[in-house]
Amino acid sequence: MTIAQQLRPPLVIGVVGGIASGKSQVTRLLGEMNATIISADEIAHRVLREPDVIDALVNVFSNEILSETGRHPVGSRVIDRKKVGSLVFGDSADCQTKLKKLEAIVHPRIRQIARSELETLKRDASVRMIILDAPLLIEGGWLPFCDRVIFVDSPDALRKQRAMERGWTAQEWSDRESAQLSLSEKRLHATDVLDNDGTLEQLKQSVSEFVAGWSPA
Repeated sequence: MTIAQQLRPPLVIGVVGGIASGKSQVTRLLGEMNATIISADEIAHRVLREPDVIDALVNVFSNEILSETGRHPVGSRVIDRKKVGSLVFGDSADCQTKLKKLEAIVHPRIRQIARSELETLKRDASVRMIILDAPLLIEGGWLPFCDRVIFVDSPDALRKQRAMERGWTAQEWSDRESAQLSLSEKRLHATDVLDNDGTLEQLKQSVSEFVAGWSPA
C-alpha cells in the first residue's frame, strides 16, 4: 500500500433496492472483496436487547410484543420481532403511525452505534471499503454517511418470486414494499446501478466491475 493510499479515507458505500432485489448478495460479494460491513440489522438486534429500548417499546406497543417465554421476569424480557413487524408493516394509517413510533425509538440508537463503528473504521488505514448495510438506508437517514450509493435493480416479478421462495406470502411482500420509499425515489439517490436479473456469476461480475471502477491505483 502506498503512502497516498494510507492517507486516503475508506470509501463508504450504501446499498439500496426493492425487497428481494439482491441487496444482501451485493453486500456479501463486496465483503468477499475485502469490504468491511456495518450491519444495521445486526446492530438493531443488539439495540432490541437494551432494557431502555425494551421499556420504550412496551410503553408504546404493550407487553404483546414480548415473546411468550420472555415476558417475565423483567430482566429476561425479549422483543418478538415478528410480532412487531405484524403491527407496523401495512398500508393502513394505523400501521404507518406505529412504524413511525418504532423508528423514533430504535433508529437514533442504531445510528449512534453505527456512527461510532464507522468513525473507528475510518481511522484504520487497512480499511479501504465500508458497506453500510441498512435495510432502510434512505428512510433511516444514512445517506449523509455514504460516498456512493448502489441501487440494485431487479424486476418486480423476480423479486416477488424470491420473497415467496423465502417463505413470504404475496401480501407480506406487498405490505413490506408499500412501507418503503418507491423504487424510483430510491434510484434518484443512487450514484451507481447494478442489474440483478441474471445469474449469481453475472452479479458477481457487475460488482467486480464496480469495485474496479473506483479502486485507487
